[in-house]
Formats: sequence, C-alpha cells, structure tokens
Amino acid sequence: MSTVRRLEHVGLGAARDRYEQTVRFYEDVFGWHRTREQPGVLAFVGDGQGGRLEIFATDSPPLHDPHHLAFAVPQEDFERVAAAIRQAGAALDEPFINDFGDRIVFFDDPAGNRAQIVARVAPLDE
Repeated sequence: MSTVRRLEHVGLGAARDRYEQTVRFYEDVFGWHRTREQPGVLAFVGDGQGGRLEIFATDSPPLHDPHHLAFAVPQEDFERVAAAIRQAGAALDEPFINDFGDRIVFFDDPAGNRAQIVARVAPLDE
C-alpha cells in the first residue's frame, strides 16, 4: 500500500495591485497569519492547524466557479464570519442550505478568487 501524502498548501493568484489587500483579507477575516513571505511577491498564510494558502502576485486571472476555496466555520459563527467578510468589502452571494443541512455562502476575495464559508451539520470524514 502506498503512503498517503498530505496537502501542504493551495496556491492562489492575486493581481499585483491587490496582492497585499488579499493577504490581509485572509488574516483579518479568518485569523490566519503569515508563515513565510517574500514581500510583494508571495506569502504563505496559515491557520495554525495545517491549512495554508500561498498567495502570489500574478497577471493571471483568479479562480472562478466551479473552482473555489472552502473555509469551515462552526454553525454558531456563520453569521459573524459572513459579516466580517462583508465588512472587509467582499460581496456575498445569497446564503443557502444544502441537502446535508450545511449552511453555505459564496464570495469573491479581493483578488477575485471564488471562496465559500460552510457551517457543516456533521464534519467531513477524514
């Protein structure tokens, strides 16, 4: 049987003029922190529990539907996190409940990458 490898990070592009704003968005809204950075070029931001994004300055387009990032939040924090996203200047789509009963709302980060917050009724299996 082969060894299972863990996901180290997900790379996200940000337009050069939106790079710092995008990094700060993930720090301010989700409480993530910079773990390594080459200022103005790329930053690794992490949640302190193994989740990491590499945000890099680029001229390439952002992620769009159906591609997206998903951030898990507790049910009781869903509205607070949605409000923080809105306060950070991101427009949210209409929240909905999926067939599993999970609360979900999609948004675009400052670089235009598609993302969502999800408050699961039951966590995903490992």
